[in-house]
Amino acid sequence: MKKFLLAISALAVAATVATAGVGISWTTGYGAYAHDAPNTTGSAGALLDSYNALWQLIYAGGDDTINPPEADNVGTGYVTGDDVVWAERTIALGGGTAPEDSTAWNNWMTYQSGNRVYADLAWNTAGFVYQRVFETATLGAVVDGDWYYDSELLAFTGTYSGGGQPVQDFFVDGASGASGFQPTQQVPEPATMGLLGLGALVMAIRRRRS
Repeated sequence: MKKFLLAISALAVAATVATAGVGISWTTGYGAYAHDAPNTTGSAGALLDSYNALWQLIYAGGDDTINPPEADNVGTGYVTGDDVVWAERTIALGGGTAPEDSTAWNNWMTYQSGNRVYADLAWNTAGFVYQRVFETATLGAVVDGDWYYDSELLAFTGTYSGGGQPVQDFFVDGASGASGFQPTQQVPEPATMGLLGLGALVMAIRRRRS
C-alpha cells in the first residue's frame, strides 16, 4: 500500500511538472503616452490619439537581453538576436479591440475588457520577458523610423498550470506610471548605419596617419 501511494504521489508530481508553464497578465498600469503628441497641459497625450499601436510580449532569449527591433524583420515580429515574440496585440487609432486576444483598450491603452493573460502551459525554459509598444502609422506594420517603448525585464516563474491559479502581473509602464514610458531613438535604417560606420572608419584612418 505504501509503494502504491508513493507511486501515485510521484505521478502527481510528474503531471504537475509536465503541465507547468507561463501565465502572465500583460497590461498597462496607467496608460500609454505618445512621444510627440502634446495635450492642453503641454505633456504628451494618449498614444492612440495619434498612432496605431503594435504591442508585443517578448521572450528575451537565452542571453536575457532586450535586443533592438528591426523594421525589416517582418516574419519574426521585428525582433532581433534570439528574442522571440510570444504574443502581440494590434490596437487601432482611438482605441478598440485587439483581434489577437479580444481584449479592449481605450485611447490611453487602458484596459477595458477581455482576458489579458498570456498562457503557455508547454513552456518550460526559464528566463525573462519584456513588453514592446510601437507607435505606427499603419495598423500592424512597422517601418524604419517608427518609435517604440521597451519595458523592464520580468523574470517569469514558469510554474503556472492554469485552473484558476494566480498569474504574474506585468505592467508595461512599471511602478512609475505613464512617466515610465521613454521613447528610444528612432530605428536607424541599415544604409544610414553603414554610412556612419564608413565615416567613422575614414576618420580613424586619417587620425592614425596624422
